[in-house]
Amino acid sequence: MNRQPEKKTARTGIRWMLVGYDTLLLIVLWCFFYLLEPTGSASQRGLHLAVLFICFTAFRMVFRAYSQIWRMGAVISYAREMAADLSATAVCALICRLAWDMPLPSSLFIGLGYTVASLLLRIAYGCLYRLAKGTGAFPQMLRKLLTVMAFVDFDSPEAGAVMRLKLEQSRRSASPINNVQRVAECFAIRGNVTNIVQINKGYINQTYCVETLSDKGHVHRYTLQRINTNVFPDVDALMANYVLTTTHLQGKFLLPGCKKQGSVQTVRVTKDGRSYLRDDSGCWRMLSYFGGVYSLDIPDSPKTFYYAGRAFGKFIKDMADVSAGDIAVVIPNFHNTRSRYEDLESAIARDPVGRAAKVEREIAFVRARKNRFGLITDALETGLIPTRVCHNDCNLNNILFDEETHLPVAIIDLDTVMPSSPLYDFGDSMRIGTNTATDDEKDLSKVSCDLNLYEQYARGYLQECGALLTSKELELLPYAALIITAEDGIRFLMDHINGDTYYHIYYPGQNLDRARTQLKLLEDMESKLPQIVGILQQLYGELHLNAMLDREAPAWQDQKAG
Repeated sequence: MNRQPEKKTARTGIRWMLVGYDTLLLIVLWCFFYLLEPTGSASQRGLHLAVLFICFTAFRMVFRAYSQIWRMGAVISYAREMAADLSATAVCALICRLAWDMPLPSSLFIGLGYTVASLLLRIAYGCLYRLAKGTGAFPQMLRKLLTVMAFVDFDSPEAGAVMRLKLEQSRRSASPINNVQRVAECFAIRGNVTNIVQINKGYINQTYCVETLSDKGHVHRYTLQRINTNVFPDVDALMANYVLTTTHLQGKFLLPGCKKQGSVQTVRVTKDGRSYLRDDSGCWRMLSYFGGVYSLDIPDSPKTFYYAGRAFGKFIKDMADVSAGDIAVVIPNFHNTRSRYEDLESAIARDPVGRAAKVEREIAFVRARKNRFGLITDALETGLIPTRVCHNDCNLNNILFDEETHLPVAIIDLDTVMPSSPLYDFGDSMRIGTNTATDDEKDLSKVSCDLNLYEQYARGYLQECGALLTSKELELLPYAALIITAEDGIRFLMDHINGDTYYHIYYPGQNLDRARTQLKLLEDMESKLPQIVGILQQLYGELHLNAMLDREAPAWQDQKAG
């Protein structure tokens, strides 16, 4: 169950090229100065060089000097570089003085010489760049040299802009990278695109991280997505939901790990002010990007799952003042478990690839529980519980956690925000987060519901939105995880029978393995239902929530198959 956070870094190759340039310059200057002043042993010289390199590189990182591309000639770039170099010189001289009793003038001479030489080289480069912009044979030759040696894009309107050589064809990308660049440049972004990397997360939309460089040398990142119009055919309604949700939550929905931004991505409009771009390659949207974060497919600790519960519970609470009538239904019957069961029966009747006869045991297991699948759907349709605006896809990997504090920063993937019930959100999180095995585990003895994780998530969720829920919602909450687990088992089984037409599979029979895992988890949850009821009843008492539960769970047990 334990999993280390997946840390991601997104530095441009240009910065590391600068580190290489500066390291080479440091070595050359070190050799030159020691020829002038040959004092000290070889080991001391080696240590001195190591300290120089560490100090200068570290201080430039701290001062964000490498975040500025010096070819742009921005004053802020030079200022940060000078401040970093002077600080590094002082620290280096002090270390050499204390560690090896080296004269201060010697260390200061080398450090200051490095700073001056580095600055002179950059000034010289600026002069060469301006000379290369001229006409004639020599400027043309110089222009070719700088294009090859320094990747300068002389066709760019920005002085000293770096060529977009990073925009190579990605082996992981299903779209030509130059087309993705063209799409990205249709949005209101700052600077020129310098890097595009596909993000292999999620199964529906294609997602890219777009990195740009402004005329002042600042690096900016954006999330670019190609919307799956097979799943979301009404893109206008989808994006209207997205804009309404993010606008409503911006500045209001703040999770514990949030720093500068809000806890939802914001929509970056196109240059003509639209929320998305439609062209021959599809429908595209651009969203804000969160850096310094990671996501998890399963909880790495009970504390993580507790904070996940708080995050999704707060989402329900903060969306409570949005009318469900203002949000369009972009996927009808998305969490209608009764409807999903009817779809399964239709698939069994059609049996398009002849697989139904081989899964009779799984079909019988589902049919024995068919009258239980309408518990939440029927309560919604009859008005016993209210319809609320919900996330509807509460996978743990839709929460971003801060790499340093490990607290939740943001909730992403808002495509399925629709009118529904918080019970479905709660159940979906439990289905994924409490499972002690992977979702396609072949050894079903490994599959069970971890009640410790269940309690932690429920505590966080109810602390945030428990007071909002009605007594009837609280009475049905123990069955939420069972219903959603059954629903996903039904969907995987149906896709297997249909010939694997919806979910992507990596090996034959994976959807059947997924279905069996969900059905085994449902069976384990059924056996632990009295304990689940006990956990929730204790939390209701601690949080002063008005609901009484029966450990016999009659709402589930009394349902008989027809």
